[in-house]
Amino acid sequence: MIQVLIQEKDKDVFVLQNTETIASYISKKDTTVWVDVQKPAETDMGFLEKYFSFHPLAIEDCMTTIQRPKIDRYENYLFIVLHAAIIAPHKDKASSLELDSFVGENYVVTVHFKPVPSVGGTWERCIKNTHIMSQGAAYLFYFLADALVDNYFPILEKLDKEIQKAEDSIFKNADATALNKLFILKENVLLLRRTIGPQRETMNFIARGDYQPMLPDKLSIYFRDVSDLLARINDTLDTYRDLLTASMDGYLSVTSNKLNEIMKVLTIIATIMMPLTLVTGIYGMNFRFMPEITWRYGYFFVLLLMVAIAGGMLFFFKKKKWL
Repeated sequence: MIQVLIQEKDKDVFVLQNTETIASYISKKDTTVWVDVQKPAETDMGFLEKYFSFHPLAIEDCMTTIQRPKIDRYENYLFIVLHAAIIAPHKDKASSLELDSFVGENYVVTVHFKPVPSVGGTWERCIKNTHIMSQGAAYLFYFLADALVDNYFPILEKLDKEIQKAEDSIFKNADATALNKLFILKENVLLLRRTIGPQRETMNFIARGDYQPMLPDKLSIYFRDVSDLLARINDTLDTYRDLLTASMDGYLSVTSNKLNEIMKVLTIIATIMMPLTLVTGIYGMNFRFMPEITWRYGYFFVLLLMVAIAGGMLFFFKKKKWL
C-alpha cells in the first residue's frame, strides 16, 4: 500500500490521491514529498523503481529482513535502515520492526512490512503541523528518526516495572514461573541491545556530516541529539542486563537456601530415626532369652525410651541452634 504526502512551498500539506502524478512533484525543488509503503508488493517496488530510479540492490534490501541498522550512499540519495521496537500488550516478548528509508534532496521514502508507531504518529503530525515538511526532506527524516527513538522510552519504562516485579517475586515465591519471567526479560533486553548498538553507530555517522547534500551539515546537531538518546538507551539496557543477571544469581541463592533448609530438616529427621531404628532393631531380634520380652511393661518402656531419645535429641539440636 502506497501513501504520498506532499507539501509545496508556502502551502498546506495534503495527501496525493493519484500517485501516478508524483513525478511532477519530485521534480520541484521547493516541494517536499513523503512516500510511505506498507506491506510492499512487487508492484509497489516497481512504482519506486519507475519514479525514483532506486538501485536494484536497495530495492532487494527492502524486500528482505536486514538484522543490523546501516546506511548506504548512492548517487542521488541515501538508503538508511533503522529499527523500531514494540512489546505487544498481550505478549511479553519484544520484537523489532525494520524501517527502510530513502532520503533524497526533496523526498523521503519509507518502506516497512508491519505498522510502525513512529511512522504513523509522524504522518499525522505532518498533516497537522506544516512546519515539519516545510523544513525539507532531511529535517523530515530527522523528525522521523527522533520519533522512532522516542518510542523506545515507553518500552524501557515497561521493562523497568517488569524487572522490579520479577525481583520482588523471586524473594516471595522463587518458582519456575519467576525464572521463566527473568529469561523472557533478559531476552527482550538483549534484543533491544542488538538493535540499539548498530543504530547508534549509524546516527554517529550521520551526525558527522559526511552525507551532504542529502543531509545538510546544519542538521548534524539534531542527529547528535538522537545519537545521545540512543547512548542513554544503551546505558539503560546495560543496567537492566546487570540487574537481571543479579536477579538470576539471587534466584539461584534463594532456591539453594531453600534446598539447604529442606536438606537440614531431612537430615535431622534421619538422625533422630537412627537411634530409634537401633532400639527397634534390638528388640526385634528373635532370641529366646531376652528379659524384656517377657516383662509385662516392656512394650511401653521401649516406647517411652524412644520418645525420650527423640525428645533429648531435639532438645540438643535446639540448644545448638541447628533448628
